[in-house]
Amino acid sequence: MIRLATFAAAAVMAMAAPAAATAFPAAPVQTATDPTVSVEAVRSWLISKGGTVSEVNRREGETWISITDGPLNWVIFFYSCQADLCGDIQYAASFSNPTITPTMINDWNRDRRFLKAFFRPGEAGGDNTAVVQYDVLIHSSDVEQLTDHTALWLDLVGDFGTTVGYFAAAQ
Repeated sequence: MIRLATFAAAAVMAMAAPAAATAFPAAPVQTATDPTVSVEAVRSWLISKGGTVSEVNRREGETWISITDGPLNWVIFFYSCQADLCGDIQYAASFSNPTITPTMINDWNRDRRFLKAFFRPGEAGGDNTAVVQYDVLIHSSDVEQLTDHTALWLDLVGDFGTTVGYFAAAQ
């Protein structure tokens, strides 16, 4: 029995060796048949949900919209796009204040799932910044697929803002 397990492990490793010797494969190219959402459809959908949404922004190959929802400001970046049809998006927000530390960010990443954060030290006496992001792969052309993702984002980004001292903790 031990020989069979050893043989199986060796076979798996031998099959994986050629793949490990090659470079990482290039990111897949978005094709016309892949599921995508329209940038404008996402923008309109967020407006219909009560968000204050900027016009579509484009710079240096990036496309994004900014959203203001009460005291919270955040951004959606669009990726894997062909024209204005995109295959994945990223929710992102940043919070700045002098009390943010790398330990806060590391603790968040260790203890929480879904939203991942990174620390940016303040420049020239400026406040430290915590950036938090959430990636979503698009699986259909229906913008309603973002309902649960947006609800999760809004719930956790508020928690993150409180964790890094941007929002006051509830008493």
